[in-house]
Amino acid sequence: MFDAPFEGLGFFAMTATAIFLEAAPFLLLGSFLAALIECFVPPERMQRLFPKRAVPGVLAGLFAGLFLPVCECGIVPIVRRMLQKGVPPASAMTYMLAAPIVNPVVMASTYTAFQGDWFMMAARTAMGAITALGMGLALSRLSAQDILLHPAGPGPACACGCGHDHGPTDATDATGATGAGSETAPTGAPSGAKARIAAVFSHTAGEFLDMGGMLILGSLFAAAFKTLTPSTMLTLFETDPLLSIMAMMLLAILLSLCSEADAFVAASFTTFPASAKLAFLALGPMLDIKLAIMFQAVFTRRVVTALLIVPPVMVFALSYALSLFGP
Repeated sequence: MFDAPFEGLGFFAMTATAIFLEAAPFLLLGSFLAALIECFVPPERMQRLFPKRAVPGVLAGLFAGLFLPVCECGIVPIVRRMLQKGVPPASAMTYMLAAPIVNPVVMASTYTAFQGDWFMMAARTAMGAITALGMGLALSRLSAQDILLHPAGPGPACACGCGHDHGPTDATDATGATGAGSETAPTGAPSGAKARIAAVFSHTAGEFLDMGGMLILGSLFAAAFKTLTPSTMLTLFETDPLLSIMAMMLLAILLSLCSEADAFVAASFTTFPASAKLAFLALGPMLDIKLAIMFQAVFTRRVVTALLIVPPVMVFALSYALSLFGP
């Protein structure tokens, strides 16, 4: 593709570095906000936000994703704890799928990655919201016992690298107090406040480093694709919406990028149509390799099956319809 090998290597390095540096601040901000929520907002307090009826419940779950943003790497343990503490399944499952997409940090990163393109930001948010609402309504008739594999058992360690369950009511909470069933440790003690602050920074660092590694991998892959892919193959992706959408959906599952940073990787695929990029951006935060593993450790088989099938089908249908009728 290039006359000189070093010219191609320089283009590869420049592209990968640019993608990572643009995305890293949003990943750090998202990690910090997620740490604040997980250390200071117990799921018990969230119960008051969610009505019991299905339609108001899924809407409440959707808006909770806007005001309580959490990256997908830590959302599954949080939702498990919410279900155990009585949050209606319709609200909890909607929140699980919506929170990594419908939140201010992801909106800002998408807007920045696509150079102020309001359509890409709005379309990504809408596709994520529609899919989350559909799944929430579909699971609204189930109880927590129907959804959770072990309703009263210990949760899995989170996938963000901090090595603990995000539920603050576990045997050891964010303040270091022990005893299952205690919502928070005694407040007012200076050591407790310091421990919570230390937990926030520790969790932020762990999540940023872990997800930063995935971001580096995604940046390298995107740069390699742009550097090495023959122009004939790029033309095929440009002219075939079905092929480009399916390819980007598969890529979203395999790369397992954090939702605060994936828009910069998607934007680097400049030859792909907008519908394919939106399929990548909508599906990745709802289904990837790490999420599929956590689903199987937390939810029952039929719920896992629904989570593995319904979001990809809905995202594909919405993306293909956009390629036919959208701008």
